[in-house]
Amino acid sequence: MSRTSDSVKHMLNLALATALNDLEYYQRTLERTNNPEVRALLMVLEESEEDLIAKIEHMMIAGVVDAVLETKDSKARWEAPNEDPFEFASPFASSLQFQRWTICNETLERSFKAYSFYLSIAGRAKSEVVSALLLYLANIKSKHITRLRRVCESFDE
Repeated sequence: MSRTSDSVKHMLNLALATALNDLEYYQRTLERTNNPEVRALLMVLEESEEDLIAKIEHMMIAGVVDAVLETKDSKARWEAPNEDPFEFASPFASSLQFQRWTICNETLERSFKAYSFYLSIAGRAKSEVVSALLLYLANIKSKHITRLRRVCESFDE
């Protein structure tokens, strides 16, 4: 049991490091951006990543039983996120539009890499608990990607 506990702890630390790196990316980009609309986009994405970090930190303290149970109960309802990049192609787009689309696509790529990473490790995990935990994290990341898509697609209107 100790081996599983160590594996869970290691995976939570790895997930936390991944989420903190993404959060840092949003914060660095936010610092370099002056446009209020682009800043608003980054703040929404930052908030979503902070939600994931809070869930990971909660699991580090309280354990992963709830995540494992949720994974077991709702596994069939999870869908893979759409990984297609945004195509807001217009040769006459303003620099603001271009900046927003660039951030949307960079963020989508980062988020999908994290999602794929969690799924990849979940599939190779030797422990059902670790596998369920990583599937849970992949599902949270999938929701983050869905939120990103909703926000970014609103820019095309």
